[in-house]
Amino acid sequence: MFRFNFSYKNCGQIIISACAAVYFFLILVSIGCTDNGSQVGSDVDKGSSGQFETVTILDGFGNEVIITSPPERIVAYDSAAVEILFALGEGSRIVGTHDFVTHPEEAQNIKRLGSAFEINVETILSLNPDLVFLFSPAFLDDLQGAGINVLYVPNRNSGLEATAEDFLMWGRITGNLDAAESLARDFTERVTNIRNKLSDVEYGPKVFRDEGDLWTPGPETLIGEAMALLKLENIAFDVDGFEQLSSEILIERNPDVIIKTDYSNIESDPVFDSVKAVKERKVFMLIGSPLSVAGPRFITGVEELARLIYPEKFD
Repeated sequence: MFRFNFSYKNCGQIIISACAAVYFFLILVSIGCTDNGSQVGSDVDKGSSGQFETVTILDGFGNEVIITSPPERIVAYDSAAVEILFALGEGSRIVGTHDFVTHPEEAQNIKRLGSAFEINVETILSLNPDLVFLFSPAFLDDLQGAGINVLYVPNRNSGLEATAEDFLMWGRITGNLDAAESLARDFTERVTNIRNKLSDVEYGPKVFRDEGDLWTPGPETLIGEAMALLKLENIAFDVDGFEQLSSEILIERNPDVIIKTDYSNIESDPVFDSVKAVKERKVFMLIGSPLSVAGPRFITGVEELARLIYPEKFD
């Protein structure tokens, strides 16, 4: 039922699909690896003396990573980590990141180190980092072998409300737990507010999320959980993680609403002219792709989607 479809009408579609493939690979690796995040020691914020206390974190392999002082020079190979650090007011600690990072605007001044999947150890060493943060373990051994302190934590694929725990982790690492607790509380309260406003809604419209080239998230993903929070019926209910839906299945399931990304051209493809969302012009795109990164902006994306679907409740 689900399969890769590599027949394209023209060169333009080939280029779009090639760009989309990189984008999907980043999503699958960066937010599709775990729903648990890391485990952090309980006595890691500033103590009563105001001094930083040692942070012990279990990485993606269950190994202890010990941080004895707030890192001053962080190389963050992770979009969510960059966004979280800036939201905490700690963005100045970042000295390098990968080319996929787009937010916030201030992050554009950070040195780019190339693809998230092609790490140059010598370049990283030249930045003299005291912490390198990875979402993928591919270069973990190389970096550790060079004597670099590395924290590998796969970003979460699910656990919408648990996203706030990632804010707390970075608050503890940077010694700014107050800001992290405030950010986490805001995130949680906004989730609760959405849930309360939709308490009288039993079923919402049928929705399809097009990441591009008909790739779409299933229910056990952050976006899938966001759809459930909004009482939406995800037409990709039988998708595991992210898969490519066939055009036949999309047409058959006939979504009421389509949420697209920059990589989608679904509404301009005549194949989908009969789809309800296309006919009624309910194909929406959230500016800045807030649902693509498991960071503080994610809840903003959920709220924007709520206003599009339920304007009478979220005006």
